[in-house]
Amino acid sequence: MEPKHRRLSMITYRSRFLTRAEVWFDNEPDDAQSVDWILYHQRSHSVSGAKWKYFYTSIIDLTQSCQQLLAQLNQDTAYKIRRSRDRDKILCECCDPRDPAVMNRFEQMYNQFAAMKGLYPLDRARLESLAAAGVLDLSVAKDPQGNALVYHANYRDSCRATELYLPSLYRKLSDSAARNAIGRANRYLIWSDLLRYKEQGLKYFDFGGWYPGTTDQARLKINDFKRGFGGQVVREYECERILSLKGWLVLHAAELLKQAKLFPSSPNRACARQSICRRGIGRFVESKRKSGFSDKMMPRQN
Repeated sequence: MEPKHRRLSMITYRSRFLTRAEVWFDNEPDDAQSVDWILYHQRSHSVSGAKWKYFYTSIIDLTQSCQQLLAQLNQDTAYKIRRSRDRDKILCECCDPRDPAVMNRFEQMYNQFAAMKGLYPLDRARLESLAAAGVLDLSVAKDPQGNALVYHANYRDSCRATELYLPSLYRKLSDSAARNAIGRANRYLIWSDLLRYKEQGLKYFDFGGWYPGTTDQARLKINDFKRGFGGQVVREYECERILSLKGWLVLHAAELLKQAKLFPSSPNRACARQSICRRGIGRFVESKRKSGFSDKMMPRQN
């Protein structure tokens, strides 16, 4: 049985040092006193007082008829969906993301996928929080022998679904026929998700991003993949608001350490990195004192 999905204003979970929250689309946060950091995803407007950047994505209107959605597929995408369904005999299934065994299998594939692409391992705490809140949708495409070829993990509420993670192991395969089969299965799984969301009354499907540039050939190919389903490119906002001194310190220190890693290797590198952090955090703490943070919130010196 599929988990029930509902519209939530805020999802909270722990990262390594901070308690952070996510707010999706144009929802507003609940009482945020217990969190250090709020991320606002894909809003139609920026959040007052928050750091923001533009976010581009491609959205498909699911209020159209099935025939209209089918007509928007380009010839190549439509052919690969039919071949995956009719000749490859791929089976698309929904998974229960609250089942630890399901999440273990998803995490195993994702981490292999991430290692091949140079990405961070899965943030399982985040996904488990989404699953507990009833807004994580997980589906899989399997071959006739029952082997998982590609997973889709999507955020979804009662109105809109957006892609989060689409891991597969196609990069691991040297055989071009097998790689092509996974590419077809991926398209078929997206199409299956689209029709399921439409049947469940959702209004929009969101591909979770769109590259607005012109130089990165790999990302332009991903745009071409998404363009094969039709849809419309829109510009939204990603916003970040840091609410606690601890949040400011941890995130600023992380940025300073990232800068320190740019130093060339030398016997004095460790000292240089420590010096950067001490000076940077010292200046930062002083600026926060002047801007109104209470001294009682400051970390004590041992």
